[in-house]
Amino acid sequence: MSEIFEDGISRRSVIKGSVAGAGALAVGGLVGGATEAEAAPRSMTVSLGSNQSDPAAVKSDNAWLAAAKAAGFNIKLNRVDHNTFQNQITQYLQGTPDNVFNWFAGYRMQFFAAKGLATPINDVWAKIGSQFTAGYKNASKGLDGKYYFVPTGWYPWAVLYRKSVFAAAGVDASKIITWDDFLGACKVFQAKGLTPIALGDKGGWEAMGTFDIINMRTNGYKFHTDLTGGRVQWTDPRVAKVFANWKQLFPYQSKNPLDMNWDDATKLLLNKTAAMQLMGAFAASIFTDPKDLADLALFPFPQIDPAHGRDAVDAPIDGYMLSTSAAKNASASKALAAFIGSTAYATAISAVNPTQLWANSNMPKPTDPFAKSQVELAQSVKYIAQFFDRDSRPDFASPIFANALQSFLSGKDAASICKDLQNQWDALPPA
Repeated sequence: MSEIFEDGISRRSVIKGSVAGAGALAVGGLVGGATEAEAAPRSMTVSLGSNQSDPAAVKSDNAWLAAAKAAGFNIKLNRVDHNTFQNQITQYLQGTPDNVFNWFAGYRMQFFAAKGLATPINDVWAKIGSQFTAGYKNASKGLDGKYYFVPTGWYPWAVLYRKSVFAAAGVDASKIITWDDFLGACKVFQAKGLTPIALGDKGGWEAMGTFDIINMRTNGYKFHTDLTGGRVQWTDPRVAKVFANWKQLFPYQSKNPLDMNWDDATKLLLNKTAAMQLMGAFAASIFTDPKDLADLALFPFPQIDPAHGRDAVDAPIDGYMLSTSAAKNASASKALAAFIGSTAYATAISAVNPTQLWANSNMPKPTDPFAKSQVELAQSVKYIAQFFDRDSRPDFASPIFANALQSFLSGKDAASICKDLQNQWDALPPA
């Protein structure tokens, strides 16, 4: 499989690293995590900024925070609504940020590191580096070659569905390959009284996943990277083609997407009132009943242009960074970062979220069928994107692009949206 390099990072090697991490069995159970936890001085106080605000994410947070407390950490948690956290991240980091905060790999991490708004953690990586593949190591470095990020997990974006709903409608997911196949399935579900595609974009970021995949299916992965990097104009006719293709889905999408967050849309899938949802596989956390989870499956978004097939996918990497305030609390902050990079952190969350895929190579190979399907999807593609708001400038992705997509979903003309986007991109200060 070909490797695509951006900012010195091989997107393919990142996912190959995550897949390898998913398949590497731990030796001695929690030995790695216990060793790191024992190395941390007792009663270390650290402030933590978290955007884990939905119920499933809070549950995961609580699980690892309990494990950290048992390891001797006193964590002062500052939990903020997810969308508020995303939209105000620049002001947060320029103000009085918490020592440690959860964030994302890719350009959004490198952007803040280059602005001097993060603390380098090379010494942390000297302790935890043996637990991660080269792909994850590269994904955790800033443009200056220093480490700024501790990766925790990853997930692909795909079309999620319930097997029982498809079976009842007589639709075979394995036969949805092309755009016409997809539109045909939407018509069947609509005739059955279902919402074919659940979409919630109240947060502003959710619909970026729809734009990304239609763009990569229409114009290819390279165009995605050129567009997010400002190397092509938003007024390029190829962008208009993306919006035109998306417009074909409007009759089949949720009628009120701006009134729902992503998890509201996922609940439509859970309750069998919607047939499909294009979302990150983390949405499986909503399926808390084992019977419901066993009924959940995914398939790659359909082909639009045969030249690109289904050769790309968004598969973001999540993790944590240290803010500038951590420099004044270096010992405790870096000890917590090492704990987060350990199997103790991952194992605590796995107990409440068995579908999570981990960056740590010492975590056991996933046995949950839905988790395994995520690995198989990542292995099937040639190109990995990090998601629009992680591959582009943060001061453009939110709120500029987020607002533009909400305007599109509200009925605004795509041509005027593209013109506005280019004007706003041109008005941005130098990166």
